[in-house]
Amino acid sequence: MSGVPESVLAMSMRIEDSSEHSAAFKETGRGPELRPRPLGRRILHFIRRTHLNIGVFLFPWAMLYGVTGFLFNHPTFFADSPAISFTPEDLTGTELESLPDLPTQAQAIVTALNATKQPATPYRLGSGEIYYANRDVFVATAKAGPRSFFVTFDPTVSSGLIRESTPSGPVPEPAPFATALAEGPRPRGMGNSGPAHAAPAGLQLSDSIVERLKKSLPIVMKRKGIPDAEITLTTSPDIRLPIEVGGEFWTATFNPLTTAVTGVKGEKTSNLTLRTFLLRMHLPRGYPGEVNLKWGWAVGVDSIAIALCFWGVSGILMWWQIKSTRRAGLVVLAVSAILATLLTIGMHQMFAA
Repeated sequence: MSGVPESVLAMSMRIEDSSEHSAAFKETGRGPELRPRPLGRRILHFIRRTHLNIGVFLFPWAMLYGVTGFLFNHPTFFADSPAISFTPEDLTGTELESLPDLPTQAQAIVTALNATKQPATPYRLGSGEIYYANRDVFVATAKAGPRSFFVTFDPTVSSGLIRESTPSGPVPEPAPFATALAEGPRPRGMGNSGPAHAAPAGLQLSDSIVERLKKSLPIVMKRKGIPDAEITLTTSPDIRLPIEVGGEFWTATFNPLTTAVTGVKGEKTSNLTLRTFLLRMHLPRGYPGEVNLKWGWAVGVDSIAIALCFWGVSGILMWWQIKSTRRAGLVVLAVSAILATLLTIGMHQMFAA
């Protein structure tokens, strides 16, 4: 056999093994016994499969939060009401054309303080940083006839945005039983203090849940170790109910906090636009007291939060298994960590200002 090449010997051995395997299969009906994979490989395989299947299952939630997060960041994109931007050129000839800079305003504040307080030693402007705090823009509301507008102005770049907040459609007919203005869609951000509840003539109930809360909450808080609490209710849900007036069907809305009653003829129709719907889908949080649709949505929110953490950790683990990508990945990870840290510190300083 010494004259037979090694390659031929190896081939013949493989053929013999194959023949033995075929014979074993014919006799037992099973192929050759395969050795189980090491525990580490099985764990990594499970993580990869879980990583993949969670991504497929939570794809709708990921898309929703991606799209709605983009909409929050870009208020003029896919807007449901007109939005008009204005630039420094539009301010020509107005008192906003040339604004005093921050050091000038700061010095004016110190001068006014000295004139008002008249301290023994006059106040002086210090050498620290001068900046706008808490928010970046001025905000105003405007009315032009029946139309309402929301105006923002950024003093650092002398520009801003005008957004119409007037609800579309005609103003509904006032309800004959209403104690406040006729009910209609409320402009953004108005909540319970919107036009529908402005300066209402209150409807006093003999048994009001608001009064019960005011009387009961201090007792509850005292029992929890917080004595002498003064309660001020700021928000309440509306109570919506059907009312028949002269054979006509109306939908009434009563707000327990403002005690205002408003209404619309027929069924209460929704003025929810697609953009507003998407943004509201982004905002719900917390579990309600009963298992319902909101409870199910809260489960979805928790799931996407947990999945994001799992995707991050499992992704790092899967990347580390590919040795050829470790060096480049470490550079990318280091840059990402540095940027994230700097941005987090900067945002913390801005919020704390």
